[in-house]
Amino acid sequence: MYKQIFVVFSLILLVYGQNGPIKAGDCPPLSDVGVCEVNCFSDTHCMGPMKCCPTACGGTFCAKPVTMRRAQIQEKPGFCPESPTGPWVCSSRCALDSDCRGTKKCCRNRCGAMACTKPEV
Repeated sequence: MYKQIFVVFSLILLVYGQNGPIKAGDCPPLSDVGVCEVNCFSDTHCMGPMKCCPTACGGTFCAKPVTMRRAQIQEKPGFCPESPTGPWVCSSRCALDSDCRGTKKCCRNRCGAMACTKPEV
């Protein structure tokens, strides 16, 4: 019985495991969106800039990425606060300063995750 399940699972991986290129950006943090079935296997199964992202209950769905990489990486002026303030959000919302709008910089927040923050000058 287990051997048959393994063979079926291996065939699924073989057929759908051809991931192709990974699209820019990161998936949003895991959340219980009520989607527990697999709706995509890779980013190539999603339209436009959408990414194939996991759900908390083991499914996948196409979602808009929360960060986007730009070809031109720029370090914005100012410094990240030494003692971050604000809400305790423990999932990263950026990776680079260029992921943030306006003059905000990508800095560690109170929880240690990366977030767009008003810089100190």
